[in-house]
Amino acid sequence: MPVIFSYIPLGMSFGILASSNDFSMLEVICISFFVYSGSAEFLLITFITAKQGLLSIFVTLFLLGFRHFFYTLSLLERLKGLNFLRHYVIFTLSDESFALLSTNEKGFESVQDKNKKSLYYALLCFINQASWVLGGILGVLVQKMMKFDYKGIEFCLIALFIVLSYDAFKLNPNKKVFILAAMIGICGFLFIAKAYMLFICLTFALILLVLGKRYV
Repeated sequence: MPVIFSYIPLGMSFGILASSNDFSMLEVICISFFVYSGSAEFLLITFITAKQGLLSIFVTLFLLGFRHFFYTLSLLERLKGLNFLRHYVIFTLSDESFALLSTNEKGFESVQDKNKKSLYYALLCFINQASWVLGGILGVLVQKMMKFDYKGIEFCLIALFIVLSYDAFKLNPNKKVFILAAMIGICGFLFIAKAYMLFICLTFALILLVLGKRYV
């Protein structure tokens, strides 16, 4: 329930942002279902409206969503025990779904029947994704029916990044990484054009972390 009540309003803000930038209901539903990554979806809208190149969009969203690979790797042994529904679980393994599956590991693993366990995994992920898609649909309807100035709603993307960063720091309170990220962000804000800032900062941070992994 906490995930549902957070996904719906956040999904609504995405739907409002997309609709106010002339995206159709079908386009909002498709992005919500197939992209299904909150921060990436907001960025996608921003990039498309700013007419960014496909390569820049792909690389930035790939780096932004790269953490999902580690979610799958950490659950790999458990996912091997599922039937064909594991493919849907992997596809919809968002931050919140991963958190729920991880914190309730004993409850899921206590189910012996393979098909039933697979259904439970997939159902949890489906409920979360359906909440997000529903939020997007409601956001489009609200934007169409209630005509007022939505300027500034894109700030919810910044708020989302702040929350994700805070949660990541709580899980791994590495001060060196935090300071490095802050320095890269400040330098990017001061010296890099807004259109390329996120892409360049993410790429530079990834290179530094790979090269200096023994130090951080």
